[in-house]
Amino acid sequence: MGQSHSRVEEGDFSHIGGEPPSYLAIEAELVRLGGGGPAGTAFKLEALRAAGWTGHKMTSYGSRPAVAAAAFNRIREVLSAASGPDELLSRLRQPGP
Repeated sequence: MGQSHSRVEEGDFSHIGGEPPSYLAIEAELVRLGGGGPAGTAFKLEALRAAGWTGHKMTSYGSRPAVAAAAFNRIREVLSAASGPDELLSRLRQPGP
């Protein structure tokens, strides 16, 4: 379904300059999968929560970098194998390895 993304590291959330960290591309792909706009943003948050993110929409990833990195890496693992948004959410809700 999606492209392959680099592993997300805790330091990515305080990254300044250089190549954009892969979590930004993952976020963009989630918003696109959710239909863009407000619906896409809501889908992104739903996917992040299903993957283990415990913050709300106003919580910065940098305030919980270990949790954020784990959630994004969980998404990264299943994103390319899922055939659509429903399957992605279903896979994320299954217990991880």
